[in-house]
Amino acid sequence: MTTKPRSEGLAFENLQRQGYACLWPRVRSALRGPGGMRERVECLFPNYLFLHADPERESLAPVRSTRGALGLVRFGGQPARVPEGVIERIRARIDADDGLVRLETPELAPGDRVRVRQGPLSGVEGIFMAESGNQRVRLLLDLLGSTREVLLPRAQLALRV
Repeated sequence: MTTKPRSEGLAFENLQRQGYACLWPRVRSALRGPGGMRERVECLFPNYLFLHADPERESLAPVRSTRGALGLVRFGGQPARVPEGVIERIRARIDADDGLVRLETPELAPGDRVRVRQGPLSGVEGIFMAESGNQRVRLLLDLLGSTREVLLPRAQLALRV
């Protein structure tokens, strides 16, 4: 189902209060701010919640008028269905302590092509060189026509497929 911008929490709370089973996957991400790096909890799928309901057995009409919600995602007039296996894989990654989804960082070998997925270099592709400390990696990036070695947090990378 879709929600109003930044209203996932409001919609989640109100849908649960109405007796609907929902999943609201959230992750912790690092952001660079004026005071340096800080962490923030944000939605894994902004403006979306997963609603577990059977339209054959229960009315989904109240969903549209729920505060924070916009409505169901539909294809051809029918509510979209996410395979249960996908939902189970998301649930399997939820940490029991804080309720946040843990995204695994890829295993990397020297020479692997990678893409920066967060931060000021987001979208830039490069070559993995080596681990550098506990949570950092060294990459070769082509920046402004020359190859540069940069040091980045490991969590900012994705394997280039």
